[in-house]
Amino acid sequence: MDFNITSKKILHFCVAVSLIFTACKPSLDEPKASTGTADFSRFVAVGSDLTAGYTDGALTLEGQSSSFPAILASRFNTVGGGVFIQPYLSVGNGIGFTAQNTLVGHLQLNSITNCLGEKDLIATYSAPNPNDLQWLGNNIIYNNYGIPGAKSFNLDSQTFGKSAPIGNSYYHRFASDTGAISGLTSTVLGDAFKVNPTFFSLWIGVNDVLFYAQSGGNESDLSMNEITPDSVFNAAIDRIVNSLTSNGAKGIVINIPDVENIPFFNTIPYNGLILTKAQADTLNTTSPSGVSFHEGANAFVVNFNGTVRQLVEGELVLQSTSLDSLRCNSLGTPVNPLQTRMILDQQEVSKIHSSIASFNAKIKAVAIAKNLAFTDANAFFKTLNSGVVFNGVKYSTRYVNGGAFALDGIHLNSKGYAFIANECINTINAQFKSTIMAVDVNNYTGIKFP
Repeated sequence: MDFNITSKKILHFCVAVSLIFTACKPSLDEPKASTGTADFSRFVAVGSDLTAGYTDGALTLEGQSSSFPAILASRFNTVGGGVFIQPYLSVGNGIGFTAQNTLVGHLQLNSITNCLGEKDLIATYSAPNPNDLQWLGNNIIYNNYGIPGAKSFNLDSQTFGKSAPIGNSYYHRFASDTGAISGLTSTVLGDAFKVNPTFFSLWIGVNDVLFYAQSGGNESDLSMNEITPDSVFNAAIDRIVNSLTSNGAKGIVINIPDVENIPFFNTIPYNGLILTKAQADTLNTTSPSGVSFHEGANAFVVNFNGTVRQLVEGELVLQSTSLDSLRCNSLGTPVNPLQTRMILDQQEVSKIHSSIASFNAKIKAVAIAKNLAFTDANAFFKTLNSGVVFNGVKYSTRYVNGGAFALDGIHLNSKGYAFIANECINTINAQFKSTIMAVDVNNYTGIKFP
């Protein structure tokens, strides 16, 4: 199902005079922008990757420039908004980290020949600029405190500003105090409050679930991959919002999208094993009990704690699974079953759904209690998964060709961040009676093809 979204509605008023109907010109004047009951003069954004503008597997200057808070700030300027300063990186490939904690630059598409001898596109990492990790000093107060990798409880941690592995490399580069003398660092919330904000955005909690999902439910490194307990998350959200509103600031909070509406988890279908009749017959001669194949689409096979079985609908294959191994090395068959780290099984998916539902209930409850605007990113991502048309261009969550997600399959590209900015503008206008105009998503950068 397609949904049509336009940046403005043009009303046509025609007047009949003496029963003679004449054509009238459409009015192209936009409504005058107004601040409503909010004050956007000192805007601060707090959150994690999606607030920083993380895209294509790294934080880059281009991504920062089109982060959704930067887009919001540009619209707030039409209603009295002030300067919006970000801790910009240098021009180049940016800085990112792989699952193995290797420093890399952003992903880029390259043309290759796959194992079938067919022309294909693959995303590979570029070279990083290690100098971008250097501390920027403490002479500037920033407005964007989106910290890639941050979980909810990290925002008031007094060790988060240290260098890795104790702290966070992204926050360390612009924390006002890195703990060099006292051992304790400044906190994200403390630094953000130096803005003395009149308005804030808060999008936190995605990583509290995502790291578990992205690892295939691997909790071996509990400090990184485990889902944050409800009690810890709820307490963190209360501390964050109480801090940001302590001087009377108004703001907007954004909830957590379901992983099933993110390309990293929905690009490879559970039944993506396509077989001819001859291939199916051959596999059936050696398949273990309970595993069978037929011509057409078949469920992949997984070695689940020593038991070989086929996936069932609702279980998810991670995009990090090698496509060439699926194509040419019998991966996903009894000969070479998927490993549990490559999938999310029913129990893991249920655990993720339960946590997202709980976290989102808390986020919405706090928004209501504090009279904040609330953007339902979870609902929007679900809509995007079905397909969205913006001014004649169709977008979806489809990997690469969907147009809104980055090459890592998890984060948004500039067009995707523009969508989120517009969703925020809609809810800000509704909550605070402002009339801030949306941006044209089509004017922002999408996937860059070789």
